[in-house]
Amino acid sequence: MRIEEIVEQIINTVKSDDFFNDVKIIKAYPNSNYPTRLGCDIVAVGLDEIQLCPRGIDELDNAGEISVFVDIFTPIRSEITRASEIFTRLCKCLYCYNLVSISAQRIVTDSERAAFVMKTKFTFNDEIEVV
Repeated sequence: MRIEEIVEQIINTVKSDDFFNDVKIIKAYPNSNYPTRLGCDIVAVGLDEIQLCPRGIDELDNAGEISVFVDIFTPIRSEITRASEIFTRLCKCLYCYNLVSISAQRIVTDSERAAFVMKTKFTFNDEIEVV
């Protein structure tokens, strides 16, 4: 895996699943200063944490873990279970990677955006190329 490509790689994997045809998949960006109302389901992907170590003495290859956060936003007019459905499908999509752990927080309501929000995290173990 190349660090600078991991988020795009995850996004492309998720987009390739027909389940996500009506879901907007984006690279995460900092929160805006103004409230916006959601019109559709959104999945925002971003790099969370990287832990690297050399594979061996005098080796240039690194191995370690990469954690990616995947925040799920669903409009409040949808069922609260929609975020859980999206999370379950994300788990199936990302199973092809060398997953070490998956975590999810409780679904909360964001009244400014009129949305349900579920914050999740996927951690992978792999060789990591630093360019």
